[in-house]
Amino acid sequence: MTCCAIESVRGRELTVVGLDAVSGTPVIDLKPTMNEFLPVNVRQPEWVSQLMSEYFQP
Repeated sequence: MTCCAIESVRGRELTVVGLDAVSGTPVIDLKPTMNEFLPVNVRQPEWVSQLMSEYFQP
């Protein structure tokens, strides 16, 4: 599951930004994000934070 933003809608074609996928990959299911359903208290090893520090920059 990846959170992304909808940039534009043309008919049945969506353009999204921030999606962790290969360009042109079909989006199978799309649901709204609600703060109440986001994960909380996620714990991960420090090395993961270091590895991902330059991976995604909104």
